[in-house]
Amino acid sequence: MKGYIMDKDGVSTPLPEFLSWDVCHGMGEPCDWFEVSFIYYSAQLPKLQTACAFRATHNSAVVFSGVVDEYSISIDEKGSVVTLSGRSKAALLLDNELPAQEYAALSSAEAVSGFVSPYGISGVVTGSGVTLNGFSVRTGESAWSALKRFCRYAWETTPFFSRDGTLILNGRSGNTISVDASKDASSIAMCDERYGIISDISVRNRVTGASYTSSNAAFIARGGKCHREMTVPKTTGADAVRYTAAYQIAESQRGKKCVKLTLTKQFACFPGDRVSLSAAKLGLSGVFTVVSSHCWADSLSAGTIVTLEV
Repeated sequence: MKGYIMDKDGVSTPLPEFLSWDVCHGMGEPCDWFEVSFIYYSAQLPKLQTACAFRATHNSAVVFSGVVDEYSISIDEKGSVVTLSGRSKAALLLDNELPAQEYAALSSAEAVSGFVSPYGISGVVTGSGVTLNGFSVRTGESAWSALKRFCRYAWETTPFFSRDGTLILNGRSGNTISVDASKDASSIAMCDERYGIISDISVRNRVTGASYTSSNAAFIARGGKCHREMTVPKTTGADAVRYTAAYQIAESQRGKKCVKLTLTKQFACFPGDRVSLSAAKLGLSGVFTVVSSHCWADSLSAGTIVTLEV
């Protein structure tokens, strides 16, 4: 993998060959992140001090584009090493709060210009033009949170940044790969967590009193019981109330049952890809969605840890 740092004017500087590197991609939150290390020379210091962006390529393809959060320099009898780390461009939206505001109507173009553009993000792919009636931004809400809610209501999607730094609002699409756990994976683990999964939720409009209850039949059938109460602002319509209830249940289950594969191939797959998996010992056979991928390399090993949602 090759890396480059950029200053605020976009001037790019190639980095030396890495001693080690880690790149992790997820489904939006927390941010995708990177950490790389390389040999330090004093001539690098001015560039490190002004670095605000990072880009990495693998086999000529961009595999990460984001912001620099931190660098450290360690010097001892073994040598001098720089460790550089940061997050995807989602950090720019997560780290910035919006002023509270009530919108009688908010279009997708206005959401991008208000929640995204002020933070230097220009590459955006949206869904069909949509206008939401009665959208509110809460006090102290991050730009990311407001954008995420808008996408949920407008297109039933979750925003994410592609590997080249483009903000995608209209959903993920990916490739399908086949994995035989007995041949292609150096390790495999499965986790089935039940804590925090919602069995049923009542959502109530705190002004009109309108309410809607949604249940998680599959979890209830397993003996699960975890009731939640939720209120929504007066500007939330009935359709949004129902979707909020279903969304809360879906979010509570996200990642609770998963499989982790360790593959020897670097950048084997990415979130949104689908893996056709055969793992007889775990009783698993089917096609599952990649929710995170952690690729690494150092002097001892290299590979990709892939998390699949079951």
